[in-house]
Amino acid sequence: MSEFIKRQVLIDTDLGDDVDDAAALIMALNSPELDIIGITTVYQDTLARAEMVSELCGMYGRPDIPVCPGFGLPLIERPDMAAKPVQYDILSKKRPVPRECDGAEFILRAVREHPDVTIVAMGAMTNLAAAFHRAPDVMKSVPILAMGGVFDSSLPEWNIKCDPEAARIVTDLSGHLTMFGLDVTKYCRIENALLDEICLPENENLQYFMQGVKIFQKNMGYPVTLHDALLIAYLLDPAVVELGQGDFTVELSGSSTRGAMVSQMNPYEIEPACKKNFYYARKIHAERFREMVRERLR
Repeated sequence: MSEFIKRQVLIDTDLGDDVDDAAALIMALNSPELDIIGITTVYQDTLARAEMVSELCGMYGRPDIPVCPGFGLPLIERPDMAAKPVQYDILSKKRPVPRECDGAEFILRAVREHPDVTIVAMGAMTNLAAAFHRAPDVMKSVPILAMGGVFDSSLPEWNIKCDPEAARIVTDLSGHLTMFGLDVTKYCRIENALLDEICLPENENLQYFMQGVKIFQKNMGYPVTLHDALLIAYLLDPAVVELGQGDFTVELSGSSTRGAMVSQMNPYEIEPACKKNFYYARKIHAERFREMVRERLR
């Protein structure tokens, strides 16, 4: 019998506002196929986000996973750094989170120690961009899965808009980038009936998750859409999405288009050739995705 080999992943997340980051992390923690070697947090109060990540890992029996607060400030713009994550009040068992290095150094150490690691990026790309700036040759060979962008329009998406310069660095320098844009992840909407089916009253961990759902819905008013969970689903079953190949960069100017994904393919060609290892989700098999949520979120 051949030895079972787990896929090593490093997760970069802005967990604490929308509920999709928590759902994605729970699905990863529940998946024996994945070996989470570390988690970095990004955007605004990254220490608070790291505390929430650490608590969630502990609840699922993985307090050993290293968690590192990353960069809160984007490369150029300056958001409100005093704001805590929307769901921070549900934190009950605060665990100490060491700050031995910054997010970029943590990522570079992990990549050097684990050359087969895949980075799963669920937020702004500030940590990744800083790592690329320090060691572009090291980062260029790392496969990156990222939730961000919109590929069927010129509108910017939140994760990219939070730090467009960082996203530009990653899209331009990465040698193995696969992105899951809002135009596809919006179909990851989960109805309340399915959440009630999955999050049974006797499951304390998922009742904790549901507290976050209620806070998110009260504060934001958006339907529950598990954008980031699609990255974990893809790791487990690539057939859950259909990919296209292209050459995209990030627009950095324009009052309406700053942060938008821009194709650099020749529009005069009927079937333009693309040598760049840049892939993007074109279609999701939504029912298969929901079935995977049923399987891995419990």
